[in-house]
Amino acid sequence: MPAARTLSDRELTVSFFERQLLHRPEGSGPAEAVARLAALQAQYSPSPHLALWARLPGFGYPELEAALLDGTVVKSTLMRGTLHLVSGADYGHLAAAWRRQWLTDLRGRHKTAGLDEDALEASLRAFTAVPRGTDELRAHTAEASGGRVREADLLHYPRALLPLVHVAPSGHWRAHGKPQLVLWDGELPAEPAATVRLVRRYLAGYGPASRADVAHFGGLRLRQVDPALAELDGRGELVRYLAEDGRELLDLADAPPPSDPGRELPVRFLPKWDAALLSHADRTRMLPAEIHQQVYRAVNGTLLASYLVDGLVAGVWEHTRTRGAAALTLTPLLPHARRPELEREGERLLAFLEPDADRRTVRFAS
Repeated sequence: MPAARTLSDRELTVSFFERQLLHRPEGSGPAEAVARLAALQAQYSPSPHLALWARLPGFGYPELEAALLDGTVVKSTLMRGTLHLVSGADYGHLAAAWRRQWLTDLRGRHKTAGLDEDALEASLRAFTAVPRGTDELRAHTAEASGGRVREADLLHYPRALLPLVHVAPSGHWRAHGKPQLVLWDGELPAEPAATVRLVRRYLAGYGPASRADVAHFGGLRLRQVDPALAELDGRGELVRYLAEDGRELLDLADAPPPSDPGRELPVRFLPKWDAALLSHADRTRMLPAEIHQQVYRAVNGTLLASYLVDGLVAGVWEHTRTRGAAALTLTPLLPHARRPELEREGERLLAFLEPDADRRTVRFAS
């Protein structure tokens, strides 16, 4: 076997920018883009809309809302126990892959509780045939389990036992409040097919990536990831590279090759918790190590809204609205010389955020 090619950090950044659709290819709709990105973080309702706005020319939030209504995009608690938007065609596989790890953790916490899990699942399956609020689910789980499920897990257990998806308007633009959940109308695939699909989707959107990166994205143990990688490898679907630091990176054989590292990349604005910055164990592909702690707050898991200059996070942003005046404030964290371009893109972002504002101002914090 020939020696694996070493990819420079710059090659990885430029290639990743394109894998993440940040070069804004024409012709992709929200459902196709969500599938290509594997999953969009969705714990903050505007974030998926802003993530697609950053990537799709002319995107408007009604497009994503329509996809959520017709089921081509689904909102659910998935990888790492976090809310995501995923392709409706992929949902069953991603749910089955994540469920395996989640149930293992829950069962470990309840191994002496005397819980009849089969009876609980049957009761919850009947109960969630129609939409239910989260408080209803907690109360039903407590009653159906005879009080054997810990209070902290009264919502986790039903979401692990069954594929429960959010009901609109959850996932819609700026829709807040407690969601309703309903049993997904489909059959979960068996392993290892479920994890193979998750790994394939991840590598397509985030590769080349290490084994640790794949496990981090899925919130899975390597013992679940490795058989899926072995199956893809056995089919001849994997290629190998080396990072500058010597780590082995895996990618799909049919993925586009790493791009021209000499390209200058356009500025982009990313929302809170954008998956591009969260989905590797090593985040330095786009988030420089020297500003990592200023952008990602590990104490509460908050990833700030940020902006990219030439493919790397160079600052953070926030917006405010006071009556008819909207303002976008950019705080540089690294020196850069792209302020006019950032102002133009910032004006476009502010128009998306506050289309009815009388005045819009883009400013830089000192």
